[in-house]
Order: sequence, then C-alpha cells, then structure tokens
Amino acid sequence: MAGFNAGGVGPDLMRELASEVKDVLAATGENKISLQSLGKMSLVTSVVYECFRINPPVPFQYGRAKKDFILESHDASFEIKKGEMLFGYQPFVTNDPKVFADPGTFNPKRFLGPEGEKLISSVFWSNGRETDSPTLQNKQCAGKDLVVTISRLFVAELFNRYESFELAPKPAGPAGPTSQVTFTSLIKNAKT
Repeated sequence: MAGFNAGGVGPDLMRELASEVKDVLAATGENKISLQSLGKMSLVTSVVYECFRINPPVPFQYGRAKKDFILESHDASFEIKKGEMLFGYQPFVTNDPKVFADPGTFNPKRFLGPEGEKLISSVFWSNGRETDSPTLQNKQCAGKDLVVTISRLFVAELFNRYESFELAPKPAGPAGPTSQVTFTSLIKNAKT
C-alpha cells in the first residue's frame, strides 16, 4: 500500500475506489466482498498491479541456468551458459520506459482497458510474468495468485469500510527505508 503514498493519490482516487466497491456490491446484491464481486472491481485490481509494479514485493530474482541460452533485452543479447548464476532486479523490469509510459509515476488506471490489461504480463515480482502460472520447472512463487487476491481484497475491504484515510511511512532507520506505514487518519463510510 506504500504505492498510495508514493503516488500522491488523494481524495479523488479514494472516492473512485470507494464508489467502485459500493457500486459492484450494489449490482451484485452482496453486502460483503466475495471473489465474484472482487473480480468485477477493475480499478481496485489496477491499483494493486500498479503498487506491485512500482514497488515489487519480491524485488530480487536469481537462479542457475539449466541450459545454454540467449538472453535478450530491447537492444542487446547475452550468451548464458548452463550453470551460470543469474540475478534479476525486478524494478528494472517493472520500471522500463520502453514498456511503461512515465514509469516513475504512480498511475492507478495503468492496467485498465484492453491495452492496460496487456501490460499485466510485464509486471514481475514473483520470479516470472504475472500472467504465467507457477510450475515445478519455473521457480515462480506458488502463492502469487493468493498474494494478488489478498491484496485486492485488502484494498476493496478498506474502501468498503472507509471513505478515506491517510498513511505516514515509517521513517528510515539505520538499515535504510522500510515499507512499513502507519494509518494517521481513517474516515468511516456513512453506512458503517
């Protein structure tokens, strides 16, 4: 959720998120968020993917090459030999300006619509593309879908209960910055 503060989002986005949650629940006739209603909350989903893109929860990826291959970037190729150790820093991928327009800016609507949905495959945080599935062969996090679902549920439930809130990041300590935040203000929805 650090992405909310990093993006400097304000009351407008919070109102849109709260409205989407309220509208979906009203349309489905539910009074609590379910997987079905969560699946209809496209702005909530886009916000979660944007948070993961800006600040991947698992920023490092590593492994040994299982065979010789060519690793290609936008403008170069690298010959990798079997057994070599590979290391990846996910934010290099998720902040690539050739893939994401204005990658340093939090854009909560980046993953909306057909073009936005295509970008989901370029969100890397779980040792692979967000659109890939974990297998025994690929080292992708087996719980990646659960992490995304719980994150979406957290955001949806937050806006189901609260109209707005403010967060304050924990100050950097001797070990550097943290991703811990403190709620400094919570304004309940009228219905809760």
